[in-house]
Amino acid sequence: MTTPDHGPGVRLPPPVLVGGVLAVAWFAHLFFPVLLGPPLPNYGVLVLFLGIALIGWSLLTLVQAGNDPRPDRPDAAIVTTGPFRFSRNPIYLGFLVVVLGFALRWGDLWGWLALIICHLALDRLVVTKEEAYLSTRFGAAYEAYRTRVRRWV
Repeated sequence: MTTPDHGPGVRLPPPVLVGGVLAVAWFAHLFFPVLLGPPLPNYGVLVLFLGIALIGWSLLTLVQAGNDPRPDRPDAAIVTTGPFRFSRNPIYLGFLVVVLGFALRWGDLWGWLALIICHLALDRLVVTKEEAYLSTRFGAAYEAYRTRVRRWV
């Protein structure tokens, strides 16, 4: 008898994690600004748009491959096309690019701290669980993909 596949065991959805960190940073930005340089709102919006576009492209690629993009669901296949040719985690990379956009728009300490915290949290709490799961689920095929494509960029 086989046990049911419950996915990689990620309990806190990554958008909630990133959104929570970004909300705290935004609050700090509004009430306790610590400017590090001039705000760059135009560049920030451009970077934010690029991050959203990367997330959208990645989600579309996952769904077209038959996978549920939620990290608490089992995967049907390893996706190696689209943005997954360049990064094993393009959705999470897109989240980080969005946070970078806010950091550029604000020009203060809180956006940059949010970027660091989001990167560390995604890397430690989400990506490591997903990689262990994919390695167990897909074995040699995933390990071959892992040697060809970098974790982030």
